[in-house]
Amino acid sequence: MARSAPDRQHGVALITALVVLAIAAGLAAAMIWQSGLDVRRTSTLVQGDQAMEYALGAEAWAEQILARSGRQNPGATALSQDWAQQLPPLPVEGGQIRGKIEDLQGRFNLNNIVNAQGQIQPTSLQQFQNLLTALNQDPTLAQTVADWMSRSSVASPGGAKDDYYSRLQPAYITAEGPISSVSELLLVKGITPAVYAQISPYVCALPAQAGVAKVNINTASGPVLESLDSHISADLASQVIGARGSQVFKSPPDAFTAALIKPANMGYDSQYFLLTVDAEIGSTHVTLYSLLYRGAGNGVIAVRRTFGTL
Repeated sequence: MARSAPDRQHGVALITALVVLAIAAGLAAAMIWQSGLDVRRTSTLVQGDQAMEYALGAEAWAEQILARSGRQNPGATALSQDWAQQLPPLPVEGGQIRGKIEDLQGRFNLNNIVNAQGQIQPTSLQQFQNLLTALNQDPTLAQTVADWMSRSSVASPGGAKDDYYSRLQPAYITAEGPISSVSELLLVKGITPAVYAQISPYVCALPAQAGVAKVNINTASGPVLESLDSHISADLASQVIGARGSQVFKSPPDAFTAALIKPANMGYDSQYFLLTVDAEIGSTHVTLYSLLYRGAGNGVIAVRRTFGTL
């Protein structure tokens, strides 16, 4: 039996209603999904801002600690002082922050290798070679790094200048001056990720205005102490490190004096420090690296700061 016109109209109306309902449900679901994304995005932005503010607050705290330590310990910076003490994670609203301060003058400053005119400094070059030897790395890499930084157009034997780097893919050219980050070493011929991982904890790249930054023997590691003079053995460096437990050096250690060793690039105080802060708020993680400078009056300022990468 054929259905009447009213029945067909009712069927069409029902189908139309179901289609409209499906469309409305789809739109509602999309709106809920988008609203959830907006809430999460906003939450992430707020947490990121909060984490950044906590990190900057930690930087201000570190500046105060370094300034106070400088006033209390004039003429010498040592690992026994307050700034070097490792603190446990600090709980804050919504998460926690962790931080540490490292003395960059307990490392070898790569920018000592060339002077302001871009000329290689033999004493500092030899020191870097000594460091590489102490780390069981190829000491000729020091000359390759010097080629990268010097303004000379001629490469050393086994080294490289622009004629080598410009043929790489992608091509680039040498710095021909001070480097701004230790990670720049990864661009240098022969510095593989494995080599970089071995040497990066023992070197730094201080600003050009730092001049020839001396190595602080109160904070330097064994390999860095060995770099000061080719006659400093691992055992002699260990003796100096052992003596630091009972004294803070303000003059050459007895172990060096007895061996008639007088390193030219040896110091006892420090001006440059690296602050690393990890702030975790909710699901957001912010890492701040601050290069802090402590001046003659013990005022401390952030010379350079980066987020995420050193």
